[in-house]
Amino acid sequence: MLLKRFLSSSLVLIAVVCYPLYADDHLPVVAPAEVGFDADRLKRIDTFFQQKVDDGELAGIVTLVARHGKIVHHSAVGYLDVQREIPMRTDSIFRIYSMTKAIATTALMQLYEEGRFQLRDPVSRYIPEFAKLRVLRTPDGPLDETVAMEREPTVQDLLRHTAGLSHGLGTSEYDERFVGSGVFDTDTSLEEMIALLSDLPLMNQPGSQYRYSVGPDVALRLVEVLSGMRADEYLASKLFEPLAMTDTGYWVDSDNASRLGPVHWMRNGELVPIDNEYNHPAGGVLVQPWSVNSYTVDHGFNRGSYGLLSTAEDYWKFTQAMLDGGMLNGERILGSRTVDFMASNHLTEEQIFSSATGFGLGFAVVNDKGQLGFPFSEDTFYWGGAAATTFWIDPEEDLVVVGMTQHMAVPGTGAIRGQLAALVYGAIVD
Repeated sequence: MLLKRFLSSSLVLIAVVCYPLYADDHLPVVAPAEVGFDADRLKRIDTFFQQKVDDGELAGIVTLVARHGKIVHHSAVGYLDVQREIPMRTDSIFRIYSMTKAIATTALMQLYEEGRFQLRDPVSRYIPEFAKLRVLRTPDGPLDETVAMEREPTVQDLLRHTAGLSHGLGTSEYDERFVGSGVFDTDTSLEEMIALLSDLPLMNQPGSQYRYSVGPDVALRLVEVLSGMRADEYLASKLFEPLAMTDTGYWVDSDNASRLGPVHWMRNGELVPIDNEYNHPAGGVLVQPWSVNSYTVDHGFNRGSYGLLSTAEDYWKFTQAMLDGGMLNGERILGSRTVDFMASNHLTEEQIFSSATGFGLGFAVVNDKGQLGFPFSEDTFYWGGAAATTFWIDPEEDLVVVGMTQHMAVPGTGAIRGQLAALVYGAIVD
């Protein structure tokens, strides 16, 4: 299989964009030199990831690089489905998992700009069930030993992950109870999810520390409560349609299902899909076949923490709008001051989880690039997804980078962001 992949490598590196012209849908594509890139150095991106494909370490990846609002690199390397040898395409569709969080947060901040709430408001003002939450006496203690909240979680707590909520993605007793409650079931609505969450204790006191969580799910339920619209309808009308994100949503129809490949995992040294035939790795709800492969039915599973599908091009449109102060192609989704506010660190020294990064509203924020380990500029804001997708927005370099792939429990894929950063920044010459 590896020999066959190596011999066909020239066939699976497709649709590389680096020409001074506009694509059919009027994407702003320019020659790399026009925006300070060395074209030969940019080619290292494809060379590097193609080698990963040839070595059987990566199924495939789509990468997109834009500077000063102009795309200088957009390529597909490898396979959408490595077992069936279906080539990756630049318009392939991906499960973006936690990259959903930035979009859900942006939706709620649109309503903030309308004066619908204040960030310091207790969540219970809009979701009454949150007034009665209890807190585990100790995070790893018995689930029936709880204490009262010292203060209620605020809307800001939801967006910066300091509400005390969990994500339920591990294998602890608490995680098993969390998942067993049905919060992630595909037939559980956001409203029903909130009711289930209100019966679970918080992991720690609200405001005491950063804990990655389902806070954006609660935030998206706030969008429904405050707007009077279902979450998917709100996102479509207020974000996806204005930004022309035509391939972004919670499910893919039969006409486009072939553009959505499997999530790959490493079984006995071979990349295989997560499904009932090849099984799945250990690690919680996100790697269960029913969870991974539930995106071709409109089941109403609208979430803020994960659940969206998108393409590299579509997600670039969202990130470019954020880089440009909340506007793309004349369509404004947020005010520029609001974007700056979201992209600022909102954690205190006591809450902060890393000397290199803080967390804003929906995004991690670089505080110290020297401690980060790769050359993002300070004030870069970014995040990624459970299947090794990634993006970052670098205001200092006026740069957006998106990387899309579909891997879980595959050694080395956690390094993709850093590898891509080295390749991209190494190509900037002006």
